[in-house]
Amino acid sequence: MVPRTLGEEESMADDHRDRRRARRFAERRITSREYDRPRQSYSSSLLESLWNRTPEPDYAIAARNRQPRTKASKARSGAAAIVLGVVFTASAVQVLRTEQTQRGTTEFLLEQIETQSAANEELAIENERRIAERAEAQQAVLSPEEAQKLTAVAISAGAEELSGPGAVVTLQDRQQARGDGDPRALAGTENAVQDTDLQTVVNGLFALGAEGVAINGHRLTSWSAVRGAGSAILVNYDPVEPPYEVVAVGSEQLGEEFLDSPTADYLATLRSEFGIVTDVSSEETSIPAAEVSAPRYAAPADQEDLL
Repeated sequence: MVPRTLGEEESMADDHRDRRRARRFAERRITSREYDRPRQSYSSSLLESLWNRTPEPDYAIAARNRQPRTKASKARSGAAAIVLGVVFTASAVQVLRTEQTQRGTTEFLLEQIETQSAANEELAIENERRIAERAEAQQAVLSPEEAQKLTAVAISAGAEELSGPGAVVTLQDRQQARGDGDPRALAGTENAVQDTDLQTVVNGLFALGAEGVAINGHRLTSWSAVRGAGSAILVNYDPVEPPYEVVAVGSEQLGEEFLDSPTADYLATLRSEFGIVTDVSSEETSIPAAEVSAPRYAAPADQEDLL
């Protein structure tokens, strides 16, 4: 082996340095060109992968290893299909039977309602007929003085219809009077007629000598109640709706006397403070008889006690 001189070693070292410098320069150019290329998003590469490789390896392996179906497997599949068909058919039949049963029950209930309504109407007619017969029998056995006393007692008890001169006091909620909607949908009740307002008007009319008073066709007696239930007002436990008409039968001056009474000042306060609309008029009025309730303490007398 020929020994190298110092000049040759220096030239070889320079040659190596030049090669390494050229290699690094080439690597930088290649790297920079790769960075300049447009990147492909992860989502697009994933979609392309799914599109190009739709079947998974497990599915491909299962497809290659698929065995032909045996008679037993075919029989099991057929039996399962038959069972499912029977279950579906039974469910459909059960649904149809349920609908028919419900339809029959609804028709039966409607028929019962119509039958009972007709029976109630017949009983109401029969009740009116018996009341008329009782009145005729009373007039036949009583003297004129006794009949007059009985009539006065019946009027006081509200058992007979009453007609004659009187007054009509109407109260209406502010929002209903303005046409702003259903008064029962109000958030508050300060601008609506309350049960205490009707009680005050009724007591004022009786204090002025009214023989009978009714609210929206409900005759008031000593057993009557005017009370509130939430936003509704109950008269004789029946709900009434505005406008509320308080009809009273009394003297011809009943309306004028009512306007001069403290109750009229109370209505004026309702108008000014809460916007409730009120009206008082004098006219010929008529109020129905009250519903006759069963006695609480009286009992039918024995026939021997009557003899």
